[in-house]
Amino acid sequence: MENNKKIKPNSYYSIQYWMINELGLKGLELSIYAIIYGFSRDHCGAFTGSRSYLADFTNSTKAGVDKALKSLIQKNLLEKKDFVNHGIKNCIYVAKEVANLVSYQSTELGGVANSVSQGSQLSCPNNIEDNIEDNTLSLEVKHFGLYGNVILNDELYDRLLIESEEYADEYIERLDSSIEIRQLQKEYSTYSPKQFYVKILDMLRRDGHVEV
Repeated sequence: MENNKKIKPNSYYSIQYWMINELGLKGLELSIYAIIYGFSRDHCGAFTGSRSYLADFTNSTKAGVDKALKSLIQKNLLEKKDFVNHGIKNCIYVAKEVANLVSYQSTELGGVANSVSQGSQLSCPNNIEDNIEDNTLSLEVKHFGLYGNVILNDELYDRLLIESEEYADEYIERLDSSIEIRQLQKEYSTYSPKQFYVKILDMLRRDGHVEV
């Protein structure tokens, strides 16, 4: 297969056993669900990529991807949402709640994950928030992301870059887009820069981009 520059060499997706055992997925549907679940779990994002991306990542065709997406939507496992960005209509896919089908625990990152409906509530060994010095919180705050929904200051942004220079900006954009697309501005309006920092760092840790 010809090397695809759209997909990073170290990109991966995780197939969990409950997707096979509980949801009964297999083949292309299993792969596509796993990819989209990886983007949208914990209510922290959505899959905004193209059908070509899914086809390339799964070594399949656009027609095959379309069939799999349609089937997953009919099975009530995926939700398709339309939104307009700069006058252009786009669509995203989100893995729907499957708490009624799945109940499992994960020891990933030394924490416990609750049912999917509640997202992955990780109990980290160290309280990240308590380790941030108070003098970093008095700095001027800035809006990050395409929609400006993520609020950080320079110190906290630099800390994210130190933790994961390769993925920090990508995960800031993920959270920013999720807030915009899901219209969660009110919910996040009470977040301090420190809370945004902790949220993004937890997302990075969850996906293995930051060492525990």
